[in-house]
Amino acid sequence: MTRQQHLQQGPQGRDGSLSGKPNPLSALPKTFEGRGVRTPFTTRPLRFARVVRDPYNKLVINLPGLSGGLGTYEMPLETMRQIFDLSVHDRMLFEELAVVSKPNPAILRRISRKIARTGVGGIRLAREADLLDQQEKVHRDTGQLTLVYQALRKLGGDGVQDMKITDLATLEGQKRARTALDRFARDAGAANQSVIDSLEQWSILTSPVGLATDGCSGPLRDLVNGLRRLSSELEEWSMSEMSNIRFMATHVINGAGATYDHAVRWLRIIDRWSNDMGAVLVDWPKAQREIDRSIDRLWWLLDGWEELIGRWRMAMQLNRTEQRDALEELASFLPVIPIAELEPEEYQFWTDIRVNQMMWAAELRKLGSDEVDADMVTRLDRFREASV
Repeated sequence: MTRQQHLQQGPQGRDGSLSGKPNPLSALPKTFEGRGVRTPFTTRPLRFARVVRDPYNKLVINLPGLSGGLGTYEMPLETMRQIFDLSVHDRMLFEELAVVSKPNPAILRRISRKIARTGVGGIRLAREADLLDQQEKVHRDTGQLTLVYQALRKLGGDGVQDMKITDLATLEGQKRARTALDRFARDAGAANQSVIDSLEQWSILTSPVGLATDGCSGPLRDLVNGLRRLSSELEEWSMSEMSNIRFMATHVINGAGATYDHAVRWLRIIDRWSNDMGAVLVDWPKAQREIDRSIDRLWWLLDGWEELIGRWRMAMQLNRTEQRDALEELASFLPVIPIAELEPEEYQFWTDIRVNQMMWAAELRKLGSDEVDADMVTRLDRFREASV
């Protein structure tokens, strides 16, 4: 059965017949949009919540394993303030979310960073936001300069081969670069006669990924590398653990590794354009659409991992008990890749991860049951989806 057929089929048994048994693929989201966007609420019951736009074009919040159940609570965004005692940070996040017509990871990241900088979520969040802003600006500026210099070396001709990257910081150097690249554009029949303008647009578009060159990486490329480090660290850490902890760690290692493999494929597509700069600049509008699509898929694929990697980084500075708690959260809430992004041979792998993590999430919520009192559970029950 093809991926498209799996997406379109109704409830079936494992043999594909209409047996009335639950379809094992029903444990997986169909698309990234159906999985929803990770929302950085700080109110404890709302941690790991995702925002989704439902078939009626309303924003809803999905909360996995709340109050220790196997199912997921799905409630309209507008009801959150009636049910939960939101922090100031989360009230601001609620207001920002309410006016978003089509939420995606890039938008939520901008909103999250904007709120963090105000300081309402605490000094630590504000300082982290400022530090990340500074680091990303330096990498973005360095990447833009590097991209122009690479184009100059490849396409500018013999007259500019003596130039150094530092020359681009001077007015004379910028003039020489523009003249040489505009000459290439005329000779090659480029759609945009100003190559420098196209390169600037290219640099802005790809800034979330950046370049593979040292000092030029963007947050998404850093996150892909973070997945690899997480897998390596967890594998070494779990060697001295009991079998049940190793089993949980193995699921995180495998999930992070499989996500890394998918992410690297998108990175290679994006980086391939940098290796063929002439083709990009000759038909920039077409390249722009393809690059934008690839970056969008990478945003969705990695959504939710930044927080989990950060959680593990903090736990590694603490004691073993805190590290096990962090592992439990990673195993329970790691982002599952949707069916639309998978090949059929990957279905069983991700179904196994999802089924296990649903049970772990339920147990984890039970351990923290003081975060949801009996009255709240009663109010939440009408939002509970059927368990898989």
